[in-house]
Amino acid sequence: MLSSATPSIDTYTKAQNGSYSLFKLEKRYGNAILPVVETIDTTYQSDMVLENVSKKLADEIKTTIDNGKQCILLLNRRGYNTYVSCTECGTVATCPNCSISMTYHIKNGRLMCHYCGYSVPYTKKCSNCNNDTLKFVGAGTQKLEEELKLIVPNARILRMDTDTTNSRYSYEENFNSFGKGEYDILVGTQMVAKGLNFENVTLVGVLSVDQMLFNDDYKSGERAFDLITQVVGRSGRGKSPGKAYIQTAFSDSEIICLAKEQDYESFYDIEINMRKQMVYPPFCDMCVIGFSSEKDYSVNTSANEFLNALKNLHAEQYSDLKIIVLGPVAPRVSKIGGKFRSRIIIKCRNDKRFREMISKLLKDFDKNKNNISVYVDINPESLI
Repeated sequence: MLSSATPSIDTYTKAQNGSYSLFKLEKRYGNAILPVVETIDTTYQSDMVLENVSKKLADEIKTTIDNGKQCILLLNRRGYNTYVSCTECGTVATCPNCSISMTYHIKNGRLMCHYCGYSVPYTKKCSNCNNDTLKFVGAGTQKLEEELKLIVPNARILRMDTDTTNSRYSYEENFNSFGKGEYDILVGTQMVAKGLNFENVTLVGVLSVDQMLFNDDYKSGERAFDLITQVVGRSGRGKSPGKAYIQTAFSDSEIICLAKEQDYESFYDIEINMRKQMVYPPFCDMCVIGFSSEKDYSVNTSANEFLNALKNLHAEQYSDLKIIVLGPVAPRVSKIGGKFRSRIIIKCRNDKRFREMISKLLKDFDKNKNNISVYVDINPESLI
């Protein structure tokens, strides 16, 4: 049995066409009502009491705690800051093994890569110009926790992210402690968004999901809607009515507006229409052919050679297969763990004949490419 207030587009489509049986719960359990949800425009810095918290949300947090209730605040980035840059030369501190900026973690005073785990001690000196002109940019859950201590000094704050839940039972123990009222505010990443039922929570704040709206993945809208709708649904699950606030610079966004209204049906109608026009799942399958190598030139050359072989084999033996080929192109993070990456995306029907074609291509490709790693992923959870 699958149960969710925000089922995946694929799952709900199967329910719509009769592949799955569909049963709807039109009301919340007991006498609980859905929370009142508002958006807070973060375009103007004057509306913010601190970098991450608006004046409106700060006032609501204070009021909620004064009334003996609890809050959940979602910021889907761990660490202290998003990245560190030099104000003099503009250099950003990046991981030498990955094409991604490193995040500052205040607890251990290190810059860390969230992809390969590489870390170095933080110093104020720029690695490029050697000036003491480094500046923190953006914010993660560690910094939010620090800011909350300035807003509500006496509040008991519990932070939940992968940095604080390393031990075997820490996840369950922390949630049990919050449920018993040992903390006033729960701050966390997406792990605090789903499946939680705390009757004393009457306020939820969504601090930053704008980046999710524009990720280069056809599922980015679905993920943003799912995360926002689920986390605001943590508010008002008991006898007391709940409120939720979404801080965003894109309050007119269709996804934000539908999540605010918690209108899954309308979101589904818009999303499924877009996917049909653009030929995305569930109207096709997605096959990702990934390439990685320690040499940038090698991975790009190999990806193009594979593409040419695919075109030739398709034309000669598999022209009956309807496919749409995209790429090769580097993913957003083009280098991880010292290896450069490229990929080809094929919109297809994942049947026996298609798999046969891909199998032939891989066998021929593997004979000549010893220093290139190749993988195939059918319908991956993410294309990022």
